[in-house]
Amino acid sequence: MSTIAIRAATPADLDRITEIYADAVAHGTASYELDPPSRAEMGSRFDSLAAGGFPYLAAEKNGVVLGYAYAGPFRPRPAY
Repeated sequence: MSTIAIRAATPADLDRITEIYADAVAHGTASYELDPPSRAEMGSRFDSLAAGGFPYLAAEKNGVVLGYAYAGPFRPRPAY
């Protein structure tokens, strides 16, 4: 039985992270975005958070990213 590993996310994870977030935007209620961001936009967000020293984590099982989590600045968008 394999376990889920929590580790620091890397740029190599961003294709899968983009897929996961796109599904959340299209079908969920937790995001206030109307359109899923592109892979390039997700890369910019990842780079910005990493440059700010914020954690960005990936949950992985058998080499597949199942989920992710990150922290960022408090209330960066006007709607918050």
